[in-house]
Amino acid sequence: MKKTPAALLLVLTASLLTSSLISCGETAAAPDDSAAPDNKPAETVPAATEEVTTSIYETLQIPEGGFGGATYSILCRTTNLDDMYAQSENGAVVNYSVYRRNRAVSENLNIDVNVIDIAGDWANKDAFVKYVTSTIMAGDDAFQLIAGYMNYMPVTIQQNLYVDIKSLPNIDFSNPWWVAGYNDNVTINDKTYTAMGDICSSMLRYAFCGYANKTLLEQYDYSADALYDAVRNGKWTFEMMTSMAKNIYGDLNGDGAMTSDADMFGVGMHEMPIRALTNAFAIDYTTRDKDNLPQLALFGDRFLSAYEDVMEACNSPYWNRINDANTFKENRLLFYFDVFGACTILRDMEAPFCVVPMPKYDEAQKSYRTETVDTTSILFVPNTIQNPELAGTALECMNYESWKLVTPAYFDKALQTKYARDESSQEMMQIVRDSIYFDFGYVYAGVIGGVNGTMAYALEKTDLTSQWNKNVKSYEKNLDKLLQYYRDN
Repeated sequence: MKKTPAALLLVLTASLLTSSLISCGETAAAPDDSAAPDNKPAETVPAATEEVTTSIYETLQIPEGGFGGATYSILCRTTNLDDMYAQSENGAVVNYSVYRRNRAVSENLNIDVNVIDIAGDWANKDAFVKYVTSTIMAGDDAFQLIAGYMNYMPVTIQQNLYVDIKSLPNIDFSNPWWVAGYNDNVTINDKTYTAMGDICSSMLRYAFCGYANKTLLEQYDYSADALYDAVRNGKWTFEMMTSMAKNIYGDLNGDGAMTSDADMFGVGMHEMPIRALTNAFAIDYTTRDKDNLPQLALFGDRFLSAYEDVMEACNSPYWNRINDANTFKENRLLFYFDVFGACTILRDMEAPFCVVPMPKYDEAQKSYRTETVDTTSILFVPNTIQNPELAGTALECMNYESWKLVTPAYFDKALQTKYARDESSQEMMQIVRDSIYFDFGYVYAGVIGGVNGTMAYALEKTDLTSQWNKNVKSYEKNLDKLLQYYRDN
């Protein structure tokens, strides 16, 4: 197993720059993979979330002796290299699991897992797309899997570059290591050109959630237990959150201005989690028509009502728009909304905190829903692959080993064990994980025209009706063109 040195790609990527941004103003922390509790590699693998008693290598159709040492190359973004590659067993629990995953697939299939990384963050999206498209259009079988950026990579689908992933040998989307909440929603006309599985570990790292400061809860006669119970009973809503937040803010330094470096706020939520409220409120960007094809569905009464509520709240003095974890750590912020990865920033916080899911819009809403930042990796298989059996088998096994090794290492060992401050927060983390949902319109927002950012217009008090009317014809035209591709190919 190897990683292709970046130097070998300089001819193709000389113009690429590095950046740590996540989408247009993104924020997410990388996992703190410092070490296992005893600073040694774990001797046993954390339990998987579902029991599978038979090894996948006993059930798949694999050539005798495997694939004869063939190379299986994965193209990924440099910012997400840790998801795909670990050089050695260094004692860090997630790193160790990534290394073991790649080694297990290599040994069981008799292949060389090769990881190629180039800059592909938001600042370098055009260069990443150019590299992918030019390589495939040239007929070059340089890589057999692409782990790309969710926001911008779907725009390449209509260029006839990829195979239907579920049609590959040994691919079985019914297995628990595939993300049904993504794959089901992006399958159109029984074709799946992009997919998600447990190898896309950034899905968990970039899942939105809330953090509540226990010290402030108690100081203002609230309690963590009551908050946890509200979540369990389906009563954790946007109204409940804002009603609590209104009671906890103040101009602490008396200068007449509310500033994040000096004053107290009830809610800390910047543009990205505000945008995620659409999904959290169970408002769909698209729904399926009688032919099971997506159609725009965002602009309805429920969305307009929610938009007005969010606009009023996020322009109120108790709301801090800045993504500033320090305000939360300094006990000047009751609710802080970010992603699971923010746990690494809060690790040294002295005050205890709770983890909660994104709030529902109202109690009538059936369940919680979680959005992940659209920098999450999604999978593509180029149509230049010379050995479909290798491409399908290796992909299935990489997801299987990720589900068995990497996901438990990050979610069970790191998030729930290392970062959660109590058992109830561990329970809340599971609720967040179980409620991750990908709407077709969210995944394809870059193709349709950016409908996923509409809730964030509330920050600027935008007249949403005129904004929607101005763009809806363009959205519909782009969606029709996308669906036509699925019909024709």
